[in-house]
Amino acid sequence: MQQNTQANRNTEFLNKIYKNSAAGSESISFIKEKVDDKNLLNDLQYQHMEYQNIQNRASTELSKLGEVPKEQTPFAELGMWSGIQMNTILDKSPDKIAEMMIQGSTMGIIDMVRTIKQFPDVPQASKQIGEDLIKLEENSMQKMKQYLA
Repeated sequence: MQQNTQANRNTEFLNKIYKNSAAGSESISFIKEKVDDKNLLNDLQYQHMEYQNIQNRASTELSKLGEVPKEQTPFAELGMWSGIQMNTILDKSPDKIAEMMIQGSTMGIIDMVRTIKQFPDVPQASKQIGEDLIKLEENSMQKMKQYLA
């Protein structure tokens, strides 16, 4: 029974990683179409690839548990898309895009740090994926700072 509970907790933990990295990936997909600066676009494409890498790692671990990742709801995607549209309607400068990305990464870090603390009993392999996501968010924030005006 305890092993089943631990597997459920690991599944929940991995799904949180999956959703968090999916949100990062999807936000970049929506923002990329607004970007004119080639360097910023290259940095965003790299981040997008890294988010997808983490998403795939979480999905692989879920598969090992006989689970399928829980996808974002269409309403969550619509909310993200409309938020990006509203925030860039008047200003799609590299400064504004970088600000939005930094805010998103900050929220992602807060969410993952809390998740790791809430699930101290998950296997190290799962925890490592969460820690790698935090590192990606931190590195992304540092990269985006160069575009702030």
